[in-house]
Amino acid sequence: MPGIYQFSPAGLLKEIDEVAKLSIPAILLFGIPEKKDETGTGAVDKNGIIPRAVRAIKKRFGDDMLVITDVCMCEYTSHGHCGLVNDGAVDNDETLKLLARSALAHVMAGADMVAPSDMMDGRVKAIREMLDLHGDLYRPHHELCREICFITL
Repeated sequence: MPGIYQFSPAGLLKEIDEVAKLSIPAILLFGIPEKKDETGTGAVDKNGIIPRAVRAIKKRFGDDMLVITDVCMCEYTSHGHCGLVNDGAVDNDETLKLLARSALAHVMAGADMVAPSDMMDGRVKAIREMLDLHGDLYRPHHELCREICFITL
């Protein structure tokens, strides 16, 4: 797609330097892992592409750059579906568990907002419950965004 680029972690920071100079206050990250598999294990890896990128961005820019992350399984699964496939069908309930773990990995890395783009029923509730359960493990960088993100989805 025109205007859409993939960056290495180092290249990403250079690009965000340019974005910050333009007074753009926020970015939205979509991760493409090095390896994909049937269950999208890269989506929940605390050292995966998105958590590593978030940590690097927050280290350089702190709270001056709002970091939003996409939460979906499609970019991590070898079949490209938004969820786990069992017996030829997408398994909504099992996928919810992975989406929630993925969101938690992003937030614990420092993401200010998560933006689920999958098609699973109940995803916002599952993510909210996971974040609430582990709320003592992370500090929301932008408290207002922590609340808005689940109102506007």
